[in-house]
Amino acid sequence: MKEKTKKVKKVSDYNLAILFIIIIFFIPILTKIHPHTDISSFENRTLATAPIFNRETLFNGEYFNDWEEYLSDHIVGRNRWLKLYTYLNMNILRKNKINDIVISKDGTLLPFYEHNRIYDPESHKANIKEIANNIEELSSYVDAYGGKFCFIGIPEQSSYYKERYPNYFYNNYEFLFNSEKTMFSLLREKNIDFINMDEEFKKENKDDFYLKTDHHYSFRGAFKTYEKIINKIKNDFGLDIQEALGENDMDIITLENPILGSRNRQLYYLYPTNEKIEVGYQKEKIDYEKIDNGVESPEFYHIEEDPKERPSYGVFMGGDLAETVIRTNRSNLPNALIFGDSFTNAVEPLLYYHFNETRILDLRYYEDKSLYKYIEEYKPDVVIMIRDDLNYGNNEGNGNFKGK
Repeated sequence: MKEKTKKVKKVSDYNLAILFIIIIFFIPILTKIHPHTDISSFENRTLATAPIFNRETLFNGEYFNDWEEYLSDHIVGRNRWLKLYTYLNMNILRKNKINDIVISKDGTLLPFYEHNRIYDPESHKANIKEIANNIEELSSYVDAYGGKFCFIGIPEQSSYYKERYPNYFYNNYEFLFNSEKTMFSLLREKNIDFINMDEEFKKENKDDFYLKTDHHYSFRGAFKTYEKIINKIKNDFGLDIQEALGENDMDIITLENPILGSRNRQLYYLYPTNEKIEVGYQKEKIDYEKIDNGVESPEFYHIEEDPKERPSYGVFMGGDLAETVIRTNRSNLPNALIFGDSFTNAVEPLLYYHFNETRILDLRYYEDKSLYKYIEEYKPDVVIMIRDDLNYGNNEGNGNFKGK
C-alpha cells in the first residue's frame, strides 16, 4: 500500500514537473511568435518592444530586464488575464481602485494619483510661465496683422470632479490649483484675452457638463464652452457674427447605446454604466464643405451604422485629426483658426456655424508647417487656442507653436 502511494506521488510529481517545464519554456516561445500590437488601447500606453542583443546590455543586466518587461507586456492571453483580474477586483473583492482608476461612490471614474506624487511647484510654475510667454508672443503676432487671439482653458474631467474622490485618495488638488492660478494670473498681467471655463462651469455647477466614465466634457459642457467663445468674439472683439445659438435652436439627440468611455476602457469596459452621448444639430441649416486631412468628409458626428455598437467620444468629428477645413462660403463673415487637443472636437460642430471659413489644427499630428507659418499663410481673423488644465505647462504638441 505504501509502495503504491509512493508510486502515485512520483507520477504526480512527474506530471507537475512536466507542467512546470511547459509553462517555463513554451509560454515565452508562444508569446514571441504570437501576433501582438505595439500599443495597448485598454491601458492607453505603448507596450515594450523586443530587446536587441548587445554585449553592454547583456553584462549590465539590462538585456534580461528588458526581456522580462517584453514578455510581461505580450504574454499569450494577457488581455484575458487582465480582464479576469479586473472583474474579480470589481465584483468579488469590491475594490474602488483598479488598474489606476478610482471608482467614486456615485459611479464617477477618476484617475489614481499617488500621495507621494513627484511634483515640484516651482518648476511647474516656470513651465507655465514659459508657455504664457509663448502665448503672449503668438497673440502679439496675430494682433500685428489685425487679428484677435483668445485662450480657452478647460478643466479636465478629474479636475471638474475632484471633490468626488473618496477621502483617502489624493485628488491632485495642489497641482490643479497652482496650474489655474498661475496661468490666468499671467494671462491677465499680459492683457491676453482668455476664458477660464472652470470659473464659468462653477457658476452653474451642473452635473451634466462632464462625462462620468470618460476624461472629456459632455455635449452640454461643450455647448456652454461654445456659447462663451462666440459671445466673447461678438461682444468683446466686435466681430460681426451671429450671437451664440441657444439649446432651443438645436436638435439635441441622445445616442441609444451607452458610451465606451476612456476611463472605463482601463477597466476593460466592465464597469456597468448607462451614460449616453448627446450630439446636436442646428435647426436652421447652412451649406458647407468639410475637408479632413485633405479628404472631403461632410459628417460632424461619426455614428456607427450597426445599432449594437457603442459610441465613444470619437463620435465628435471622428476623433483627433491633423487638419480640418470647413467652408460656408459667406465672405461677409470672419475666418477662424482653432487649435488644440481632443477638447476641441466637441465644440467644432458648433463653432463653424458662425464663420466663413474655420480651420482646425491638432499640432500633435499636423506636420506640414509650424503654427506661425500656418497663420502667416491664412491670416485668420480670430485664433482660438483650447487647452485643458492638466496641460497648461506642457510645451509639446499643441503647446509648441514653432516646432515645424
